[in-house]
Amino acid sequence: MAAAVARVLILGGPGSGKTTLARTVAADLRLPHTELDRIAYDPPADRDEAPFWQWTRSPDASRWERASALAATGRWVTDGLYAGWTTPLRDAADVIIWLDLPATTSLWRVLKRAVRHRWQGGSDWDLRSVRRVARGARDFRRRPAATTDQLRDRDGANGTRTLEAFLDGAGDRVIRCRSAREVRRVTDEFGPPAESPPGQ
Repeated sequence: MAAAVARVLILGGPGSGKTTLARTVAADLRLPHTELDRIAYDPPADRDEAPFWQWTRSPDASRWERASALAATGRWVTDGLYAGWTTPLRDAADVIIWLDLPATTSLWRVLKRAVRHRWQGGSDWDLRSVRRVARGARDFRRRPAATTDQLRDRDGANGTRTLEAFLDGAGDRVIRCRSAREVRRVTDEFGPPAESPPGQ
């Protein structure tokens, strides 16, 4: 399967391992990787390297335009928690990996990632960010299905039920992972392509 895959969309809640998996799949398939957070938010003027908590939410129309442009490139791996404006990516993806892990797993990963990031001198995770993302990881599976207007107004409307409805029409392109073991199987399936024997 991996040889025919050129467009991969990875969705899931905070702390589900989306970006880690996306980087692995992108490296294995030799595809460019884009984080949807970098489409959904804009940095302060002339400060592209500013901590992410200082970025501001992009207008919904800009998100749709950027998602459509990425989808049209034909070769990509991208990850995020967003339904709605990611429709062009959903429709263009060869494979959609949905990381639907238990809340306890996601919450632990959020806390571990924040501690490691701060220990290494990073600035993206201030205390407010840790609390916000940890709360999102805890509540993602509880949230009711969001309406189109709710998704347009706030990213906190995204949740498991919303993703389930969003992916309903994607059929067998969706791989739903409910455990770390199932995620490892996906990683193995999309492993690096075999090297051709010398002389071939």
